[in-house]
Amino acid sequence: MNLRVTLTGLVSGIALTGTAVLADELKFTTAAPQGTPWVKGIETLSEGLSDKTSGEVSVEIFPGSQLGAEGETIKQVARGRIDMGLFSVTAVSSVVPEVTLMASPFYWDNFEEADCALDNHLAETWEPLFEAKGLKILQWQELGWQIFAAKDAITTPDQVENLKMRVAPAKNHDLVWRGLNASGVTLPFAETHAAVQTGLIDGLELPLITYVASGLGKLAPNLVETNHIYQPSLLVISQKSWNKMSDEERAAFESSLVPIEDVRQSVRGAIEFFKGKHVEDGGTIHTPTAEEKAEWAKNYTPEMQQELVESIGGEADAVWEALQAARDACRSS
Repeated sequence: MNLRVTLTGLVSGIALTGTAVLADELKFTTAAPQGTPWVKGIETLSEGLSDKTSGEVSVEIFPGSQLGAEGETIKQVARGRIDMGLFSVTAVSSVVPEVTLMASPFYWDNFEEADCALDNHLAETWEPLFEAKGLKILQWQELGWQIFAAKDAITTPDQVENLKMRVAPAKNHDLVWRGLNASGVTLPFAETHAAVQTGLIDGLELPLITYVASGLGKLAPNLVETNHIYQPSLLVISQKSWNKMSDEERAAFESSLVPIEDVRQSVRGAIEFFKGKHVEDGGTIHTPTAEEKAEWAKNYTPEMQQELVESIGGEADAVWEALQAARDACRSS
């Protein structure tokens, strides 16, 4: 059953500017379930728009992949068939392949480094690439760090060798498992639960919130905070929908977005909450020391990173240079 949430607003273009207003309803899609920080952020956007406008435009929010898997719905947003959505980097890479480099393995040291790069150094890199594919970036949000988890306890990289591990359908994830000499099994997320239960896989990697909230933490309860891939997510709108808005509508929309600092704080708070919940449910957490983290990281070589860049094509070389410059600038600041 579709969850319909009315986002009144964006203001009446006819009343204010004499131009045509946006369509009667905007459709918003996300794989995030109801009640998560990401959906709550959109609901807050709804309230802000209601306060500022007179209800000329409404939005239907479809959480939990109600409109389809995000790998397909991102393409519909790019075509203007769905107006807007929140997507993982893996999904967005099917439209803008270069975005995969933002999730390069063992690249970002901490949240602050990635925040600095996205907020201060990379807008001119990303915006033209997205606009060329029919998308406008509204915010870089996040899913958090990727972690490893398995049925049996894992604390060191050698314990992963030859294990059957679920691999997300993306090159950057495949390279991580290859470097660790694991037996990678490429699976969409929807098939992961059954794969653990039937023994098709011994373990997996996921953002921590997804891992716990989905119940996978109970099936593969031994978590390792490798934090090997930083997983941003992207709030985007179709350029077709954006272009239909008047200047006043765009201003009302942007001013109603939850500030990115608040979004990040909410997600990071949720990560800590779900870590505690995982332990309460009987799971274990191993947090590698700096030396142990280096042991995990050394299995992903510079040659593998170059392979990732070359596999993407397009503007990947230029994007990779920009990412390195951004990270260097943030580390030196």
